[in-house]
Amino acid sequence: MVIQSCLTIVFDGSFYKAVLECHDGNRYSVASVTLGSSEPKMSLILNLVIKDYWRFHFQHAKEEQLKIVQHVNPKRAQRLANKSMKSQGISTKAQATLQKQFEIKKRLRKTRRSTEKQLNKEMSYQKRVVKHRQKHRGH
Repeated sequence: MVIQSCLTIVFDGSFYKAVLECHDGNRYSVASVTLGSSEPKMSLILNLVIKDYWRFHFQHAKEEQLKIVQHVNPKRAQRLANKSMKSQGISTKAQATLQKQFEIKKRLRKTRRSTEKQLNKEMSYQKRVVKHRQKHRGH
């Protein structure tokens, strides 16, 4: 079995990101790490790959995500091909998989925040009830 990896450094307007794509057999996975706002030096990139590999959280793409094919107008296909040739960046598979990972993290944050809110609300209610009972104690 051959495992192929590709590390791409991308500047997305404000931050540099390292995107690591792995192909092992039929599986495809992608991970992304934010490097910072200044241009990363080669020593930082080597340390990231050699020592800080644990910082990459890989998201595996499903087969149905990879095989979405639609009919595209020939002129549009030509425009898209020219556009992709100009900006050789992250592949669309990587973008889709990273977007999926972002959505999962977003959903987890949202549920965690809502449960914390509910817990705080319940605790404040219990405090009010205890205070009310203390106030009317003995009457």
